[in-house]
Amino acid sequence: MNKRDATLSISNTEDLAEVINDIHHYLNKHKEYLNSLNVFPVPDGDTGLNMVLTLQGAMANMTGKASLEKSAGEYLKEFAEHMLLNSRGCSGVILSLFVQGFANVVSNNNFSKENIYKAIENGYRNAYEGTKNPQEGTMLTLMRAFRDKFYEQMQHEDNPLLIIRDIIPQLKEVLNQTPEMLPILKQAGVVDSGAAGFIILLEGIDKELKNHQLTGISIPSVLGIGKTIRKLLKDRRSNLKRDPLLPLILNIDFNRIYNKRLQEVLADARKVFGHFHINNRMSLQKKIIDNLQGIDKSWNPEIKYRYCTEFTLESDHISKEHLIELLNGYGDSLIIIQSNNRFKVHIHTNKPNDVFEQASEYGNLLFTKVDDMKKQHRNFISEDIIGFERDKSVFCIVSGRGFAEILKNLGADDILCYGKNKPSVDQLLKNLNNLKAKNIIAAADDHDILMALKLAISLCKSNVYVVESDNPISLISIMMNMPKDYDITTMFEEAMKNLHNIPFSSIARATRDVSGINGIEVKKKDYFAIYNKSIITSNPRLNSLIEEIIGRFAADSVLITFYRGEKVKNNAELLQVLKIKYQTIEFEEYYGGQSKYDYYITFE
Repeated sequence: MNKRDATLSISNTEDLAEVINDIHHYLNKHKEYLNSLNVFPVPDGDTGLNMVLTLQGAMANMTGKASLEKSAGEYLKEFAEHMLLNSRGCSGVILSLFVQGFANVVSNNNFSKENIYKAIENGYRNAYEGTKNPQEGTMLTLMRAFRDKFYEQMQHEDNPLLIIRDIIPQLKEVLNQTPEMLPILKQAGVVDSGAAGFIILLEGIDKELKNHQLTGISIPSVLGIGKTIRKLLKDRRSNLKRDPLLPLILNIDFNRIYNKRLQEVLADARKVFGHFHINNRMSLQKKIIDNLQGIDKSWNPEIKYRYCTEFTLESDHISKEHLIELLNGYGDSLIIIQSNNRFKVHIHTNKPNDVFEQASEYGNLLFTKVDDMKKQHRNFISEDIIGFERDKSVFCIVSGRGFAEILKNLGADDILCYGKNKPSVDQLLKNLNNLKAKNIIAAADDHDILMALKLAISLCKSNVYVVESDNPISLISIMMNMPKDYDITTMFEEAMKNLHNIPFSSIARATRDVSGINGIEVKKKDYFAIYNKSIITSNPRLNSLIEEIIGRFAADSVLITFYRGEKVKNNAELLQVLKIKYQTIEFEEYYGGQSKYDYYITFE
């Protein structure tokens, strides 16, 4: 079969869904490359991730037979609306605006090359007009070039997909020119990450391009090579040949380096280090130093507005123009896109809570997100950079293996089961980083862990929200009510709201004589019960103590659950006695595996 005949018909809904799926997979393969390019407006290193998550969010809302029963045009229009509501970061928002404009034109199910051209034109206009202070050298430049090149090629080709395939090499030439359009790109020696992502999306349309690889070298490696070259320049020429670092500079593969400025540095360095009798050595060394300082400066910027803030506002009481006027003074990089009565807002600010409070006066906030760009930047240029693979995760820290299994079944993404010995900062940090999640909610079953956890968070690559819990029952309550489909801020707010939802008593055995704050005396080796952090009773016999506790709370309970500690055997006889005595109450027992308490007993 002729290669030019092997194309999909995007007017078929199932084929269109397949094209979108291919685009997503192809983009996901290249997200780390895009992340390594990000320098505009600050190097936060998540352009690729934001674009992937924007597509993923829309795809998650387009599952099921009902979506595929729509026409291709209607399917794409609905998909675009979900992209808008799930868009993340500048790159995700601008891409969503383009797709929205494109989809509004082809919603009539006309996929002729003439109508596709109109759709591209409308997509570009929608993205450009929706971006405050649009810049040349960015994704917008590639969108305009896409429109122009498509028009030129459609004079010679009828199939829209083949037109796109044919113009991709021309668009790459435009991409390579972006550093000349935007000084910060030239200084950093990279092309624009959003613009590169847009080309990768177009490449993803063609299945045959899936094996094509864009190469790149991470920013930590770029900066590391710079340090190596500086060291070599300071070394005595007599020692240079014996330096073990010299082969790294002389033999590094240029094909692995997409950073044009670093390529120039290496080419000059090879002249200096490889030939010891060149006439312009001093001028070349000065040029190398200047270029390296320029690269360093571009990746160590002053961040005026620290927090990348996003939210979705649902309101019938404010216009887009009024919202722009309202938020303009809070920061920069303001983007607002409107879909009916919903406004998707992106802004860089130092006062995200004030922004949320101001906007909420006009309606309901459906989604909120705050990223600390200083932290992202610090993590991004470190040597042990971690590629985020998901947007959010829930991390629980518990003593008992039984509780670990219960929390896993309730939806926790990772559990650190520490047994009798409290986890170290290093243990906690490794677990947090291994999640490879941009945002994490972390909760522990012991207040004594919080200090180590907070220190680990200060070193962690992710944005971590700490739930200040101190028992495993609170963790169960959190997970039972965790809205995992919501944004991370809402998830955290719900976690804090549900922290103390389940009343419980904990039972332990005294290792010495104890006096409770309410006058209760506990003798060594007696069992005692705690409720609301106070000792409420004690007894030398465990079963008698349990029966007393149940008697206190039975009247207000319909379900009582026992969580056994690691030293307690299955107490089936006691449960049978309780079931006979309290026939209107359901009793359950699970293995908790905790070391400190013999039982946790919950009353619901």
